[in-house]
Amino acid sequence: GTVLTSSVLAGIDVAARDGAQKLEEFLTGKSFIGGQMPCQDDKVILDACRRAGLEEFDGFKNIKGWIHTLSFFSDKVMSDWPSVEDEKKPKTTKETPKKETKKEEEDDDDLFGDDDDLFAEDDGEAAAALKAKLTAEAKARGEKKLEKGRSMIVFEVKPFEADTDLEQLAKGIKSIEADGLQNWGQEYKLVPVAFGIKKLVISCVVFDMKIGMDDIMDLINDKFGDDIQSIDVQAMSKV
Repeated sequence: GTVLTSSVLAGIDVAARDGAQKLEEFLTGKSFIGGQMPCQDDKVILDACRRAGLEEFDGFKNIKGWIHTLSFFSDKVMSDWPSVEDEKKPKTTKETPKKETKKEEEDDDDLFGDDDDLFAEDDGEAAAALKAKLTAEAKARGEKKLEKGRSMIVFEVKPFEADTDLEQLAKGIKSIEADGLQNWGQEYKLVPVAFGIKKLVISCVVFDMKIGMDDIMDLINDKFGDDIQSIDVQAMSKV
């Protein structure tokens, strides 16, 4: 149905005018239902809005902007978002003796520990094979850690002039390559701003340990700065 039962807006019927108005007011100043980061309530309420018919919200600026932002995320990604309660819980970490933690870090940095002469006495094939195996395992661990630390970033790019070819600009931006930039989103959107000017909304996925959103913005400005008035981050989420 369209009546919310399991969210912070429980009891609201988004298909009704007054219910939609309450959702519109609730989203004022927010990128997502929980604030600046997405959560399960975003998916729950979006599903209810879909059942009501997305065209019903054409007169609600905040709701349309929120729906537009969520359109960049697949249902699979949204299903992994935390609940509002999880978002509000303080982040806790398992206590580990400081000395042990330091030792573990040193072990990660130094594959061969203090055994500097591990291969000193034997330069044969067995020693070389063992060293290659340890190096490969360390590389695999690093790649696995890198793979886990990814984010999707949604950018808003506003041009100087109304006649700027945003289709061409989008193709140019999507041609940018950099170490740590996994890929650009297949789709992009042109959203009206005012006075005939539109903004380009485009997304990418990055490896957090290699590149950040400021680096991506610099790359775009370096190549297309003459056509761009501003670049803002509309949303950012772990993937």
